[in-house]
Amino acid sequence: MDPGIVYTKTSKGLDEIRWRRHKLPARLRALLITIDGKSTAAALVRRFSSPAQAATGIAGLLACGFIEVAATAAGDSSADPIVSARQFMRNSLLAAMGSDADYFSASLDAARSLEDIAELASEFLDVVRAGGDGNAANAFIAGLRNFGIVQDAGRLSPDESPAPKGGA
Repeated sequence: MDPGIVYTKTSKGLDEIRWRRHKLPARLRALLITIDGKSTAAALVRRFSSPAQAATGIAGLLACGFIEVAATAAGDSSADPIVSARQFMRNSLLAAMGSDADYFSASLDAARSLEDIAELASEFLDVVRAGGDGNAANAFIAGLRNFGIVQDAGRLSPDESPAPKGGA
């Protein structure tokens, strides 16, 4: 997790705080409440007794669409799309795989354009789907679309496995 990223609540996050429709566990809900669109991820994590658990919680909230990247620590109101896309993918994988997601970080760090990230998206989606959480896979696809990474609805559609690679 990039400690300089600032997160803000999405409409889904605000809906959860107001109506508890998604029934988040108490600790995640408390974390969601602290996200104010001004504090960096590092500042948020420091507020909790278990920083590792808070970092994982932020990754999960991001992957499930309760929060989104608002800005970088530099105060730029529109974060670099490549940095934001990398962070979104990293957080989604962290939520799906835990510490095993570190294996994929090198690939993400090597990506220099949204096109590079798009090449990794299909492989990463397979990993998220292998985690068995269809909601996380659907949130991952929605996030990819938000970054313009998935433009072809047939290429990576929710609840569908990608086409098999290779020929007969």
